[in-house]
Amino acid sequence: MKKLLFLFAALLLGAAAGAQGSVAKKEMRSLLTFHAGPSFPVGDFSSTNFDNEHAGFAKTGLTLNLNYTYQFQKIAGVTGAVFYNRNNTKKTILLAVEEGPDVVLHLDHWQFYGISAGPMLSFELAPELFTDLRVMGGIANANSPEITYEGMVMAKEDWSIAPVIQGGLNLRYNAGNRFFVYTGVDYLYLKPTFNYVYADITEFPSQEIKQKISLLNVSAGVGIRF
Repeated sequence: MKKLLFLFAALLLGAAAGAQGSVAKKEMRSLLTFHAGPSFPVGDFSSTNFDNEHAGFAKTGLTLNLNYTYQFQKIAGVTGAVFYNRNNTKKTILLAVEEGPDVVLHLDHWQFYGISAGPMLSFELAPELFTDLRVMGGIANANSPEITYEGMVMAKEDWSIAPVIQGGLNLRYNAGNRFFVYTGVDYLYLKPTFNYVYADITEFPSQEIKQKISLLNVSAGVGIRF
């Protein structure tokens, strides 16, 4: 009887340990990642051509991101992100004068912040190395640049809320039981509408402008599984 009781206790302890291990594995489905890096304007957003009405004159900027992912299966999950982007602009020549200096306008920067969410697929490339493919949609609050000429404000900045589309591919390498390193590439697109209010010296008091913002964000960071 004593041996039977010991055997029964051992079986219970083994089952409890197995259950705890199973629960621990199930609890490691969440990923939290912080990543940052350069933000490259593409298409119209990087154009400096005055004949292009969607030219953004944007330069390489900075992107900051915080992502949360829940993997309900090994290869599938949902992900959400909060993000911030800032891109300075190129000095733009308004008019080239044959005799005398060029007339130059200054634009300070583009910036926006927002939130997005969508599905994600994950694939194991090697032990502890994974790649994630995601497509997300969301909303962003974008800021247009202030335009000045020789210190005089010619057009005030404006803020506009717009839908955003985001897609990306990244690599994750597990550096331990909970922590991982991250690198990825994301494409982001939005088209906010800004209402530019011009200075009194211009013939147009205000103008509505739809700006195409297209960016290729390359980032790296760290994350934790829990």
